[in-house]
Amino acid sequence: MFIHPGIRWPKITFANSLGILYLISSLRKDFGNKFVIEVLEQKLYNLTFEQVASRIAEFKPDLVGFSCTSSEKREMEVISKMVKGIFPECVTVLGGPHAEFFYDDALENSNIDFVVKGEGEKTFSELLNSLLYGNPSVESINGLVFKKNGKIVLNPPRAPIDDLDSIPFPAWEVVDFKRYSKQISMNGEIQPIVWANIFTSRGCPYHCAYCHNIFGKKTRFRSPENVIAEIELLTKKYGVEEIQIIDDIFNLDLVRAKKICDLIIERGIKIRISFPNALRGDIMDKELIQKLKKAGCYWTCYAVESASPRIQKLINKNLDLEKLKKVIEWTHEEGIITRGYFMLGFPSETLEEIESTVKYALESKLSNASFFSVQIYPHSDLMEIAKKIYPDFDFSRFDNFDFHYWDRNPFYSRATGIDLFLIQRRAYRRFFLRFNIIFRALFIYSDDLFVNFVKNELSMLSRQFKEDIFKLFYAKK
Repeated sequence: MFIHPGIRWPKITFANSLGILYLISSLRKDFGNKFVIEVLEQKLYNLTFEQVASRIAEFKPDLVGFSCTSSEKREMEVISKMVKGIFPECVTVLGGPHAEFFYDDALENSNIDFVVKGEGEKTFSELLNSLLYGNPSVESINGLVFKKNGKIVLNPPRAPIDDLDSIPFPAWEVVDFKRYSKQISMNGEIQPIVWANIFTSRGCPYHCAYCHNIFGKKTRFRSPENVIAEIELLTKKYGVEEIQIIDDIFNLDLVRAKKICDLIIERGIKIRISFPNALRGDIMDKELIQKLKKAGCYWTCYAVESASPRIQKLINKNLDLEKLKKVIEWTHEEGIITRGYFMLGFPSETLEEIESTVKYALESKLSNASFFSVQIYPHSDLMEIAKKIYPDFDFSRFDNFDFHYWDRNPFYSRATGIDLFLIQRRAYRRFFLRFNIIFRALFIYSDDLFVNFVKNELSMLSRQFKEDIFKLFYAKK
């Protein structure tokens, strides 16, 4: 049984569990029909822990594989305890983003037997061979972490898979596309159409200090023909109307990116394309933006993070901010919805630098924006930066942090005493409560997306207003 744990919260977004889907297709390639496989997605179906326990008891798994982010850690811990309580001999394995950063913390949880770091397709298959046949031994499986005699054993890292075309397509047949279409996608909207997330590449050569770095620093690309074959499968067999590309950097190889667009156009594939992730703004060129538009792209996101050159250097992102502003203009001119991602509250960031980031958003041609609070993850370069800047801060308290980007009391606030959550909320109001944003949305959004845009933003602003009034009332009391 594969489990994607998690509970719903107001700003939650959904994505297909691609890690699990790739593992299933790889297992079928390596083992045929040897395994009976069940997928349980807790937050997608809004399942209570009692319902999850019932599903586990009914399926009677020999092995449970968890894939989760750090914001889903608590649910994973509760469910893994359930698994061991119902079936003590069941093997439990953790993979995904949380496993990359918190493999040691995860194994301190006595209900997790193995952790898979990095790409899991080969590591997981080798683990199953080991459990079934004793060959290879777990000590020789690269990318695997486990406990032996009470001590954590961290095997050498798994080498990245160079030939991505050799990996079978995700097991799309297990996906409940209709259920997903009723959820808020990574674009931040509910779009009642059939959509799917895809990776066309893995890895990123940049060294941003906050990065989780699951796929490594060596970028590997699927061939344009392989990507198009999956898109055609999704559109023809599963009725997918939109693909959301979530690579680290889709446009790192401009020639390849343009080829994918050309093939979509040449083959007459009718598909909407969006990028809730996947683009580095300052390496875009105008021709690629134009080709993306012709291929069906209607939504892009550019991760600006900070408008402070000092912070750009500190976090080792080193964006060309002026080039990016021009790229945003080009994208807007093509009639593509353009969203900016901004991170507020980096270690040592001043209020003036935060303000420069908000002003960058306000002065740009962005039609949408997200302002996130910075999270400091253990084992990241940003954690080491934070430790040097705040040597007196008690980093052992990180077990009590909420690892999502709307944390009401994020690291910056705890370290400085500044109410970052209030600054973040004001940034949203300053961005969206402008006539030119509504006017811009009228021309660039389709009718259904414009209605969703207005409803979502009014709902967010109304909720903020009510909370502020509540807070003000009790502050006076």
